[in-house]
Amino acid sequence: MTKELPKDVIFDILSRVPVRYLLRFKSVSKSWYALFQNPNFISNHFKNQSAISDPSFLFTPHKSTTSPSTSDRNVGLILSDSSYKSIEIPIEIDIPLLTILKPLRVCGSCNGLICLSVLPIASIILLWNPATRVFKDLPISPIDRPRAGPIKVVLGFGFDDVVKDYKVLRIVYYGYPLNQVEMYSLSTDSWREIKTIVRFLIFESASSVFLNGKFHWNATRFEEMHGKKVIVCFDLQEEAFNYIMPPEFGFSGHVGEDLKISWSVVALKGSLAVIGSAEIGYRKMFEVWVMKEYGVVSSWMKYRSFELYTKDVRPLACGLNGEFLLEKDNNKLVVYDSDSQRVKNLGNNGIASYSNVFNHVGSLMPINGGKVAERTNLSSVVPDAFFVRKMDLTIE
Repeated sequence: MTKELPKDVIFDILSRVPVRYLLRFKSVSKSWYALFQNPNFISNHFKNQSAISDPSFLFTPHKSTTSPSTSDRNVGLILSDSSYKSIEIPIEIDIPLLTILKPLRVCGSCNGLICLSVLPIASIILLWNPATRVFKDLPISPIDRPRAGPIKVVLGFGFDDVVKDYKVLRIVYYGYPLNQVEMYSLSTDSWREIKTIVRFLIFESASSVFLNGKFHWNATRFEEMHGKKVIVCFDLQEEAFNYIMPPEFGFSGHVGEDLKISWSVVALKGSLAVIGSAEIGYRKMFEVWVMKEYGVVSSWMKYRSFELYTKDVRPLACGLNGEFLLEKDNNKLVVYDSDSQRVKNLGNNGIASYSNVFNHVGSLMPINGGKVAERTNLSSVVPDAFFVRKMDLTIE
């Protein structure tokens, strides 16, 4: 007769199983089903996964030419293991208005939860756990709007560890100096306006990093439109903007040359980092810099440099083991291992031009007030009429 393992041993073993496999065991027994909904188990499972698993790369995939309608309803995921398998997760919800509005966009990932917005200009915002298939549509903000129409919207999604609450930051640009900043709280399921001045223009395709309780983007200061780019930060606790100057790129002795340098902010092993690139002859050179002491500009340190003999390539994100996700020839994704100097091609499945790339670790984290997609078509979801109307779209 086989003896059952002690409960604490079962708890420990299951907490180390990746979420995409774990949910296959829901029907093993009622006790296992209950365990997967236990807050203590969910927390320990996520901590273990974050410690033993490299985060996957999450993004909005490039629109498919063969099946454009379905590609608008997928999220791209590159599993950061030895195979670097690229998959697409179908978004199994039915919002009638999606036939009128434009595609879904990935706006952030935190603790296994994903923030999505419906284009144009974030007229619908959703929170989603792809593992549990739970969705929640955010309510329409009651904040008074100016008569001017929005030019662009920037979203940030993160977890406030002090008050243990998920928050969505929305910056609405109407044209300098007119803008609005507002914050959504999942615990209260409500929006509120933050009275602050936005002195930065965050780039449309800027990478977005949530780190140390702060959002980070590439941006230009309004008063220095022709000056140097900066890293803009928004602190969830202080609810204020600040900025960090990027490092001085050297590119292996090419200092002083008239190089066109571009860079993007990323997270690397829990630290703020940037990937810079420049074209030199027939090659593209890259430098990766890490900020050893957060917020101290003098602590920028060059982490790695490498080069590829191609011009049409841009860095998207970095992994934990010296590998970098790149896009070349407009829509071909590759993973470059800077240690072995090997390139692994992932196929013609690049990211959408408007998409960021986020690190993602799957989890069982719940979404308060959320609904399981297979049980509802979310037909009650209503877009924010202000954003839709300003884009000259008619919702019937």
